[in-house]
Amino acid sequence: MVASSPTRPWLFLAGLVLMLAGCAHAPAGGPATTPSVRIIDRDTEWRGDVRVDGIVHVRKNATLTIAPGTRVLFESRSFAAGEEHEGFTGPGFKVEGRVIAAGTGDAPILFTPAGGKAFPGGWDKLLFTFSKGSRFEWCTFEGARYAFHTHFSELSVSRCTFRDNEEGMRMGNSRIRIEDSVFTRNEIRAINFRDCRNEIRRNLVYGNGDGIFLHSKDGSSVIRENDVYANRHFNLRMGDLHTEDVDAGGNWWGTALEGTARAKIYDGANLPGTGRVRLSPMLSRPPVAGAEIRGVLVFGQSPVRSAEVRALVSLSDGFFSDDIAGSALTDADGQFVLPVPPGRWFVSGRKGKDAGSLFSFPGRNPVTVAFGEHENVALPAVSLPSLMSRSIASQRPGILVRATSDGAPVAGATVQAFRPDAPDFRGPGEASALTGEGGTALLALRPGKYLLTARKRPGGAALGVVEEGGLFGAWPGSPAGFAGTSFEVEIPMFEKRGLIGHDEPAADPGSSDTGKPLPGTAMLGESAAEGHIVYFYRPGETIGRPLARSSVVSGRGSFQVSLPGEGEYAAFLRKAIPGAPAGVDEERFGPVHVAVRAGRLDPATLRFGNSPQ
Repeated sequence: MVASSPTRPWLFLAGLVLMLAGCAHAPAGGPATTPSVRIIDRDTEWRGDVRVDGIVHVRKNATLTIAPGTRVLFESRSFAAGEEHEGFTGPGFKVEGRVIAAGTGDAPILFTPAGGKAFPGGWDKLLFTFSKGSRFEWCTFEGARYAFHTHFSELSVSRCTFRDNEEGMRMGNSRIRIEDSVFTRNEIRAINFRDCRNEIRRNLVYGNGDGIFLHSKDGSSVIRENDVYANRHFNLRMGDLHTEDVDAGGNWWGTALEGTARAKIYDGANLPGTGRVRLSPMLSRPPVAGAEIRGVLVFGQSPVRSAEVRALVSLSDGFFSDDIAGSALTDADGQFVLPVPPGRWFVSGRKGKDAGSLFSFPGRNPVTVAFGEHENVALPAVSLPSLMSRSIASQRPGILVRATSDGAPVAGATVQAFRPDAPDFRGPGEASALTGEGGTALLALRPGKYLLTARKRPGGAALGVVEEGGLFGAWPGSPAGFAGTSFEVEIPMFEKRGLIGHDEPAADPGSSDTGKPLPGTAMLGESAAEGHIVYFYRPGETIGRPLARSSVVSGRGSFQVSLPGEGEYAAFLRKAIPGAPAGVDEERFGPVHVAVRAGRLDPATLRFGNSPQ
């Protein structure tokens, strides 16, 4: 189950054998043609690699059984205009009988485009019409128009993944049980239904266009114990024709705060005459995990036992907020395993609340973790200062920051203020200053709330990653509310060394240790992208920290970058301050798709448009 074993490798395919072929097919990418139809009118079993280039029609009283480890590969074909087969514009299934696709955690079943690259609309759909008894377990559906489309049907889905489709499931007048499944990166909607009595429990629904869309007459459906969060538009959206209220209590909406949750709900509050969504009782913590953050919390080089580690949803209410995605206690060795939903979380630790108690917020924040994976984080602790803040008289209004290490002042540290609503702790922030011999610096700020940090890099650079031997710290009382009256705070800093020296990824341009630097050229329009940096991500994972960053692009457009290995990447171009490793993002261009093949960038010249993303 997703909740109990987030790291099981059930997304990965095990030993698949090439066997039975599906329909006879034309070459992929050929001209629009009339669809071929393969009739299944008796019980049939598929296993191995099965290719489909037309419509597979499972008739009444017939059962198609798909064995564990099978790959159903849909050829890239589009049907001629006017010759679509019952709404099909490309290959798919029409099911009047039953499909039993019961994979396992070690041998899941995959429905995917035959070309090996999943993109929305690469194949059409599995259409269920007046069908009962179909069952899908441990299946992945990717690259479809609508992975499932149902009419007057009953079926069950458990432990399945719907990703990179236009829509995951589109249902009408049906009764579907959907449990312990994952819906992510579906372009338009994850789950869309009308006039249904569905039961939707313990699912992860995140990173889609809309999460759950209720078209009309769906008040009898049960939606419970789900994580529905971080969808681009709305986590739950009511259709304009949905006049009845909907009970959506007992779910986690990415926050413990109902006001924040409602900002991602579309109902009668947005459009009068539409029904209202009831969120109460709203879960304050996610009921489903799908990933883990693991690590160790230490004070100096000694492990800290029974410290609380939290994955915070945001830093708007500071490092001790109760709006969390997960929490755990450290063991006798200071180690912790923190189950969380996939996403981008701020990791903080503490033991006690009074002066002298321990507090940890490392420079590697936020932490991004993908579904089925884990991230390792080291949490170095510092003692809470005895004086958290005090008012001072100052000719220039602002916040006086005192940077210390083991109680001694730190000169030459860069202190910075960041807005807490969307912090990424890169660049100069809202304001920055350098501490003097007494370890203090004044931040001149406009009224507002700020997160305060201090960094001292071994080489004295103002920007970039704090490397081994450097110092880092955050003010435990953040966010600081500044209303024009000056006050002083102390930021206790820790030294990055040994294990703690590796709590931030190597992110300096061209300095990744993951491989030999690769040369490339970046163009912005018709000119060299001089003074920019190229940021590289995995396709579909372009939020958060990049996998790698290039050197600053030269006047001729050349750069170097070290990437994790062969494969596909999405490249973005951002403005940089020459000589500053992290740079300041002023605008972003892209993405441009690029691959590493045979130790080279393909294409070697990346061409970005003139319009920012």
